[in-house]
Amino acid sequence: MRRKNTTTEMMMGYMCSALLELMLEKDYAKISIGEIAKKAGVDRSSYYRHFKSKEDIISFFFDMVLKESLDGFTNLSSIDFTLYIHSIYMAFYNYKKEVLLIYHSNLSSLLLDVLSKRFQFSEIAIEFPLTKQYELSYIIGGIYNNLIFWMSRDMNETPDELTEISLQFRDEESISLLSLR
Repeated sequence: MRRKNTTTEMMMGYMCSALLELMLEKDYAKISIGEIAKKAGVDRSSYYRHFKSKEDIISFFFDMVLKESLDGFTNLSSIDFTLYIHSIYMAFYNYKKEVLLIYHSNLSSLLLDVLSKRFQFSEIAIEFPLTKQYELSYIIGGIYNNLIFWMSRDMNETPDELTEISLQFRDEESISLLSLR
């Protein structure tokens, strides 16, 4: 079935879902672009219009999860770290099956670039003094490493438990460094 009258976001979502479904059936490295397109109900040309590689699809997935978790935050001055970090953990937990599938396929390293882009590190960091640039880099890396460590434990802790753990080593002022777009 070919898909018609779809938005770019919808088309990319279909291909993302198709890849993740295929990853349940076979090894990631053995999945072809043709298989993804067929499963998604799109032409190969549609795939290449939206993605350069299968890794781009995984990055799209991570970005979609982060976007979902951060969409409600528009005003940095009114955000508390507890709510902020909990929303990230909750979004990843909502996609636990897919996240763990990606982790066990050794593709979770793609998350670091997505976090950096989502928080616009390269664009906003240059405006900060050097110490703040390092602090922002440290915060992004900390979020990344906590998510990776959580995945390595098969996401056994709940988002509430992970938030409580995170509160033990983060302060409220650090959140103001992150750009939420």
